[in-house]
Amino acid sequence: MTYTYKVFSHRLKNAIHTLVLFLCMGVILSLLGFILAGVEGVLWAGVLGILILAISPSLSPSFIFSIIGGRLLSADDAPVLYQITQELAARANLPAPPALYYLPSHMMNAFSVGTPENSAIGMSDTLLKTLTIRELIGVLAHETSHIQHNDLRVMRYADIINRITNTLSLAGVLLVFLNLPLFFLGLVSISWIALGVLIVAPNIITFLELSLSRMRELDADRQAVLLTGDPEGLAMALNKLEAFESPTADIRFYRNQRASTPSLLRTHPYTEERIDYLLSLKKTADRTLKYSNDDRFAIPVHYQQSIKKPRWHLRGLWD
Repeated sequence: MTYTYKVFSHRLKNAIHTLVLFLCMGVILSLLGFILAGVEGVLWAGVLGILILAISPSLSPSFIFSIIGGRLLSADDAPVLYQITQELAARANLPAPPALYYLPSHMMNAFSVGTPENSAIGMSDTLLKTLTIRELIGVLAHETSHIQHNDLRVMRYADIINRITNTLSLAGVLLVFLNLPLFFLGLVSISWIALGVLIVAPNIITFLELSLSRMRELDADRQAVLLTGDPEGLAMALNKLEAFESPTADIRFYRNQRASTPSLLRTHPYTEERIDYLLSLKKTADRTLKYSNDDRFAIPVHYQQSIKKPRWHLRGLWD
């Protein structure tokens, strides 16, 4: 079995998995419509879903980052990062390279927004200060992969389906509640099976959405290796991200997050699972974007002046 065939097989499996998940979501959405209004409810649920998907707004990256206080990194201030981004975009056959944004945040984070034609990648102050250039290449490649495969649009569609399901479920439960007096008077009947479906459906949709997200994350990791030929760079970055996010008490007493956060409730696979998966690709990868483990990006001073200190709330740290 050739490497090209393995890549094609993986992408085909990923596409089938995504299609099956969306079909399951559609079936559940149609079932809720049927419970609420019979066959007409199924038709209206389908029309509503298609209509919302068709007109769902696609906000520009510049608008999104302006809301969260991100600042555009110019090519003059970040020539190395832009050179890397342009090379990754060319390898991913993107119509245009993503713009880069600096996020004045103490959180260690990076994310992408937009479409292949108009996209951007945001990186937090802490991320840029903590990771080496080699590790940043892995992160940029991961986000470029999300843009390349339109993961952002797919997840937005999944989120819309989730919201529609929650709305229909809430409406159905409310109707049952309003009819309870008539039920006790023997004037109407209530299907307890249908009520159970109304209650359970949003949870099933949420689990399907989270499963889709985890699958997309693993696929973006794999594609990042294809773009850079360096699974170890992204693995080192993930290791630092995990160490930064792990609570101090967990580190002190050698507890990990796996026990407190079940896999089904996570948007990302376990970091250990992702690192093991990346390192398993080492034999098939040939590092092509080479920087030493000591090369770092120096954030210009005029960007750091706008950084905000994290604020404490009852629920914990918020930035």
